Amino acid sequence: MSQKPRKLQRVSKACDFCNRRSIKCGRSEDPLGRCQNCADFDVPCTFDRPAKRRGVKAGTRASMRDTPLVGTPAPENVLPVLPAAQATGRMSNSSASRSSYYTESAHRPSFTGDPWSTFNAGGVATEGYDDDGALRNSWNAFAIASDRQIRNLVQVYFEIVYPIFPLFHKQSFIERVHNQEHLRNPGLFASTMAVCALVSGRARDGALFTNRWHRDELAEPPSEAFYAAAKDSIPRDLAAARGINYMRACAILAIASIQNGQIKNMQKYSGMYHTLTSMEGLHDEKLWPKNLSAIETEERRRLFWSIYTLDIYSTIVWGGVIRYREAHSLVRYPSEVDDEFITPHGYGLPPISPESGVSPDDVTVVSRQPVAWLRGWNFTTDLYRILEYVVDGNRRRFSSANGTSQVWSLFTPASMSEPAVMERVLSMYAALPSQFKETPPTTGDMAKDLFGFQSANIQATLQLLRMVLLSAEELGVDRKCDVAGELLSVFSKVPVEYLNAISSPLLHHLGGIGYILGSVMEGSLSEASYQRVRTLL
Repeated sequence: MSQKPRKLQRVSKACDFCNRRSIKCGRSEDPLGRCQNCADFDVPCTFDRPAKRRGVKAGTRASMRDTPLVGTPAPENVLPVLPAAQATGRMSNSSASRSSYYTESAHRPSFTGDPWSTFNAGGVATEGYDDDGALRNSWNAFAIASDRQIRNLVQVYFEIVYPIFPLFHKQSFIERVHNQEHLRNPGLFASTMAVCALVSGRARDGALFTNRWHRDELAEPPSEAFYAAAKDSIPRDLAAARGINYMRACAILAIASIQNGQIKNMQKYSGMYHTLTSMEGLHDEKLWPKNLSAIETEERRRLFWSIYTLDIYSTIVWGGVIRYREAHSLVRYPSEVDDEFITPHGYGLPPISPESGVSPDDVTVVSRQPVAWLRGWNFTTDLYRILEYVVDGNRRRFSSANGTSQVWSLFTPASMSEPAVMERVLSMYAALPSQFKETPPTTGDMAKDLFGFQSANIQATLQLLRMVLLSAEELGVDRKCDVAGELLSVFSKVPVEYLNAISSPLLHHLGGIGYILGSVMEGSLSEASYQRVRTLL
């Protein structure tokens, strides 16, 4: 008589890995006795966290059967409930467990079902379990299994994110990931996982524009898994998060949150970034470590000004306050030198073309460098610095609603009009090299496409500046329609590949056009004006 297959019993206590992520812990047929999630990720299935008391205390009223109040002493005649026995066959630190834990990426475990579904936006790590070492080991195992995908996503970062957020030195970062330094450096691990989360999200949303990559190839693990890895890798005690990599991880997670439409998370990680920068003194180069290499110096400058622009941008789009102001910052712009000429030992010298007619004996590094794409990137930062003052001017118009007396007028002249500001800005734009005034189609050659990205970003920021200026002025319907039509005309001339790569943040630039036009719907419109507004919208 054939026996019925043994029915898998319900697990009475989740293992450490599943408990940390608040995910279902279910048995599996794994020969090592691990649960399904631990088997999928090829990590040890342990029960090492301290057990908590369970059950209702004696003498508690029936109406108070919920969790006891914190700080209530236990009755002396009640013995503590012993922790449940650990499941038979579970292995915590055995040699067999370690051997399966450090699995090479070539032997990645085959997943059943959808193992990534547990890393959705609703998954919240359990508070109070602070075995960070075990958590770090679990995510290291995940990174080992995903090594090939991580390398690919890092390469894609330099194609679709780096042109706008150049937070890493290209050659050195790729080399460090190739050498798996992120597995030995917790801060680098956090920033690498954040990069993968952002790139995977943008690839999912259609940002790829070359035939070197396909969206399906970059879809697994999904963005949410890398996001969770980066989030869990940042120490809960921010005082322990020392160095640029943790600052960079928080900054990238803020950008990834915009990509995923999680604006509260964007504010959360922006706040964490600004907390870390205050502790590290990123806003003042005199407070930086004295032994920084040229690469480290340039990365810090790029990080500071990148997130400065993000701060101004988020203030305009979602409100809030500007956390760091230009006047409070003593950080130079990044050097206008391509990454290949920046080394740990200093700045290299790119070759001078024979037709330039310049003597190599009387020029600096920057002047010897052909026009670098960072010239356009720095100009965009100039535009955001102007935007900071325009935002201040707009906010002051409503400061009387606070019931406080006006004092800013003692120190600041009257705000300038939109035509006066734009005249000065356009004169600065005219002084740029021609590479930043044209947006040719993408070529797949990043040495050329980097200039196209800067041109597209400059145009988007110019229009954002104009929209913010116009929002403070009373304009008629026809004038608003004229402005909106001009803005749409500018964007229509930018190749769509650049717009897709800039991705979600650009949608909020375009949303400003709808805001300008939408406001005219509140008044009376003629039939002709209504049709014109509707067509533009």
